[in-house]
Amino acid sequence: MADLECLLTLPAGVRIPLESLESAARRAVRVLPTGAADREQATVTRRAVRPLRVDLAVVRASGWRQGLERAAQFAPFCRRAMLLDRCPSRLDELLAEADFYGIGVFLASGHEVELLLEPEEYRPRRHTAAAWWFVEDLYQRLRSASAV
Repeated sequence: MADLECLLTLPAGVRIPLESLESAARRAVRVLPTGAADREQATVTRRAVRPLRVDLAVVRASGWRQGLERAAQFAPFCRRAMLLDRCPSRLDELLAEADFYGIGVFLASGHEVELLLEPEEYRPRRHTAAAWWFVEDLYQRLRSASAV
């Protein structure tokens, strides 16, 4: 996480004079993993960027309350939605609450999936090491799954 925080202080692809960095940042740059940045005697250039962009996280839920809670966990990272296996009895209430939180709703019916509520557009408020870590972790999981 410290490496990602360090990288976020550097613009990608731009040579930055080491002397312009605070001493803690200079120390952090010296221990970045190989390939994350090009370090020369007087400059550093960040090479690492997020390996992918997550557009939508869909969580499967047996109930709408569980769906809201599970989908909300992805709020700092991407658009989010829940996939329900059956139509809840208070559908209007669910859609109103999901809309309030910006969570989309899908309903599975047989082999079909119906979109009941479009998820809210994702707009990151800031770029964080945690968001970058989320993407890196997902990327590693996808690579591992494709290798099997």
